Amino acid sequence: MKFICTLCLLLLGSTVLFAQSKTGHINFQQMIGIMPESKLAGDSLNILQEKLNADGQQLVAEYTKKVTDFDSTQHTLSPAMKEVKVSEIKALQANIQKYKEMSEQAMNTREQQLLTPILDKAKKILKAVANEKGYTLVIDNSRDAVLVSAEADDLMSAVKVKMGIR
Repeated sequence: MKFICTLCLLLLGSTVLFAQSKTGHINFQQMIGIMPESKLAGDSLNILQEKLNADGQQLVAEYTKKVTDFDSTQHTLSPAMKEVKVSEIKALQANIQKYKEMSEQAMNTREQQLLTPILDKAKKILKAVANEKGYTLVIDNSRDAVLVSAEADDLMSAVKVKMGIR
């Protein structure tokens, strides 16, 4: 009997706790996108991308020149010289591939450096808004992971106010 009474009290208590929870949702990607820091980060990444592309184009131009020179002079070259030229061209191809990998790594590293503080700030703002408004759960609906849920409040307008964005 004691066990049944205790079980009933536990179930009743947990129901009361769950009834007090408040759920909200926000499109976190959209929130990040409206932050002024995101535009600055995007501009910085675009500048880096343009610089890396320009350097890569120089490598491609050098490769193209070597291939064109080889094509026009290969009939007059000795077999040993052809082999040297072919190995030079292959080395240029390898350099282009290596540069491409290095530039992608540089872009990823820079993107992480720029986005980490933005994400941290966004999470801090969202947590502050959720605490102010009494939300115990906030769902990110930017990935369409939640297919069906109970009615929840959209926190985007409150977050915009907290960030000073209209």
